[in-house]
Amino acid sequence: MIIVLFLMSMSDLIGQVAHTLESNETVTSSNEDREKLLEKYHELSSNPVLFTHEQRVYKEDYLEGIQFPVGGIGTGCIQFNGKAQSKYWQIFNNMTHEFIPNSFFAIRETSEEKVKVRALQTESVGDFKAMEALEATTKFPFLEYHFKDDLKTDITMEVFNPFVPTDLKQSGIPAVFYRFVLKNTTKDPLELSLLASQQNAVGYSKVPIEHTENGFAFNFKNAIDKRYAVDNTSQFYGGNFNTVSVQGKAKMLYMSSSIPQEDQHYGEMALLLFDEDSYVSEATSSWGNLEQLYRSFAKDGHIKQRKKTDSSKKGATYSGALNMVFTLKPGETKVVHMALAWYFPNGKNGGFMDKWDTWGNGDWEGNGNKYAIYWDNMATLTNYLQENYGTLIQNTENFTNTLFSSNLPQWLIERLSNQLAIMKSRTLFHDKDDYVGLWEGTGGCDGSCAGNCNHVWHYAQAHARLFPELGKKIRNQAFDLIKPNGQIPYRQPAGSFAFDGQCGDILGAYREHLLSEDNTWLLQYYPAIKKAMNYVIEEHDNDMDGWLSDKAKHTTYDASMTGNPSFLSSLYLAALMASKEMALVVKDQAQADEWKLIAEKSAEKQSDSLWNGEYFYQRKGEKNATDYENGCHADQLLGQWWADQLGLGNLYPDYKVKVANEAILKYNFKSDLSVHDQGHRTFALPQEAGMVVTTWPNDDRPKYASGYSGEVWSTFEYTIGAQLFKYNKIQDALTILRTGFERYDGKYRTGYIGKWGNFGFSGNPFGDDECGQFYGRALSQWSVWLAAQGFEYNGPEQTIGFDPKWKPDDHRSFFSTAKGWGIFTQQRNKNQQINTITLKHGSLKLKQIVLDMPVVSKSSKIQVKHNGEKITFSSKRNSQTKTLLEIDEITMGKNSMMEITIDHEK
Repeated sequence: MIIVLFLMSMSDLIGQVAHTLESNETVTSSNEDREKLLEKYHELSSNPVLFTHEQRVYKEDYLEGIQFPVGGIGTGCIQFNGKAQSKYWQIFNNMTHEFIPNSFFAIRETSEEKVKVRALQTESVGDFKAMEALEATTKFPFLEYHFKDDLKTDITMEVFNPFVPTDLKQSGIPAVFYRFVLKNTTKDPLELSLLASQQNAVGYSKVPIEHTENGFAFNFKNAIDKRYAVDNTSQFYGGNFNTVSVQGKAKMLYMSSSIPQEDQHYGEMALLLFDEDSYVSEATSSWGNLEQLYRSFAKDGHIKQRKKTDSSKKGATYSGALNMVFTLKPGETKVVHMALAWYFPNGKNGGFMDKWDTWGNGDWEGNGNKYAIYWDNMATLTNYLQENYGTLIQNTENFTNTLFSSNLPQWLIERLSNQLAIMKSRTLFHDKDDYVGLWEGTGGCDGSCAGNCNHVWHYAQAHARLFPELGKKIRNQAFDLIKPNGQIPYRQPAGSFAFDGQCGDILGAYREHLLSEDNTWLLQYYPAIKKAMNYVIEEHDNDMDGWLSDKAKHTTYDASMTGNPSFLSSLYLAALMASKEMALVVKDQAQADEWKLIAEKSAEKQSDSLWNGEYFYQRKGEKNATDYENGCHADQLLGQWWADQLGLGNLYPDYKVKVANEAILKYNFKSDLSVHDQGHRTFALPQEAGMVVTTWPNDDRPKYASGYSGEVWSTFEYTIGAQLFKYNKIQDALTILRTGFERYDGKYRTGYIGKWGNFGFSGNPFGDDECGQFYGRALSQWSVWLAAQGFEYNGPEQTIGFDPKWKPDDHRSFFSTAKGWGIFTQQRNKNQQINTITLKHGSLKLKQIVLDMPVVSKSSKIQVKHNGEKITFSSKRNSQTKTLLEIDEITMGKNSMMEITIDHEK
């Protein structure tokens, strides 16, 4: 294999290189030993952990890399670290990594007249001594800390934010929820006090963004090394005030300032104790200094109460506290629920620095925050929280319990669900005008790569599968900005055209239609979809023979490719097929026929001309761009990956698709990276394993190939993992997916080269890195879930189907639809198959159910029940093994169940 290091300057990076690229670097041969790589692969693939169902416990060194974002979708977040600290505060419409002091929890325990006081974290706060150690576990969106110390009380603290698929309001609350579980492990009563301290940080949004051209690593270090607030002072504070009140059944520390309500920096905060009448609760609007707070709390477990502060002087603010005092009987457990809410409705989000606005050829700026539309002010928000917190927790636990009741390996469920944290990070914002802004990722002081970049975000699947309304909003924005000639800006609001991004938007449109309950959305957006598809044809296949022209095509590799790269050609074919299906729905028969004809020609030509007997490659144009030519590209079947998720079938003969995926596994998965040159950005260390972008099995790498070619992108572990599941290569799929789980295991890693691709460190399990943290492309992970359960869904046709690849004889997995979600099961033995579809939330309209039933004879008996009652149906075989069941339309509600039983001849 030939390796070349392609270096890209910052000006190139911002300019998104779209022209012919040349490289004069020396080309050297790799020293890879295929035998050793294969030996290492066998070691990885034979590891019994691949099939384990044990929860990962983060402890000791494996806590150092944790950055867990807690907040609503598009609301900003607070990142909690492995010390149980609220470390990085990104609630002020900021992307910078700020620390707000005097914001912590503490416990005081009296046992046999011995008093012990601890901060509920493993870093001391003044005289509040740290806990000795902790262990952490996660079931998204919950992160649980279990503290270790010489206390008699067993203490856990959970941090989370409501996450209820299909419900954007419940999942878009600007708050951190806390749940403390305290258990007396002795035979004697314990006197406990639980203290919650919080600084009023209104005004902190005035901290300026200090951007440099020195890269993410420098900017991140520059941000976290600075302290704009020390104790209760900051140049950005002043006019702050706190009050204590009771709202319903919640005791509240309310924090605001004299900043006018219409001002960009206006804000409110509130610390709430729910069910405050269950405790002896105390509150103070201000506690002076840390030494005084500690003395008072340590003395008798109480704090000096104060209801109201004056307006703070310039450069100063207040820190207040809530305190709960109670007795735990021997063996008794107490659960305490709290929340910290924020309300900064007017701030800017997006690319208001010229650095980012220019990428989309215009302003890309969010107008405040969507949560300000849901709730008029902090009072309405806190009232909503205290009235609904039980329901919000219940609905979130329902999702988490349903997801984790799936019987896929526990580590795989964690790996896939951990990436949902990206939706909680600052990678997304949601403004008052209902605009959803998507960075590619988050940077050291601001976002990474602005403008809802479609050639990155079309890979993402989880957000649209779990929140179809969110998927439609994002798709609407893309098609609403379509240019008169049919170009969709690949960066909003008015950027240029990216071939892969535009095909991805078209494919995403079909996904959004399938995740609808009727054709309303498609009827509205079909004219724009049609225009977008025909633009691609006119510009790159104007003779409509299915073969792309030589013209250069801009791609997600930040450069262009000529001719017919299988990567782009497969996307083109899939987009044609999806467009044809949409045309049929809206009864545009003539257009459907035209697209169908082009697709048939394209499929034949690609299968014949892009197949080298082992994988699909590139036929480049006469001129060079960043072409990979004979390379084995991990994205070579990206169109097929999309087609599988949309029920479009195989683009090429099945054996070719299967063999090509095996080749990608063979050549692109590196079981050891110690002699592999990853290029100018590194996302894995030499001793680790991962899937790389492109390899050249015949040592014929072009000198102008993409500088990203040698990089390890976790995306490919998801996309290829999904394809391997499709072909029942379960162990191979788990092997490559497990390597990502191991790279992002909570252990703090340094030693990466390159300053743009990462931060010089990694290891955070919650959001994979690429060009920035919490990178949007990692939301492609949901394709693995769909492939493992063989899921298909067409909401307008009221059809759902399953063909489990994971443990088909004993399968259980979470599924989601247009308006609801639940659990699917399949049990098989030689005489019987039983399938259940249980809805756990929302609603599901059904007319057709497609199931894999490999053994059906004339003597087989099929029975269908809805909530225990037999219902009439008709059945037919619609493939060699699949059976279609047709029923009269029913609407399933929460906890309703369909049961299908097939008894075979004995």
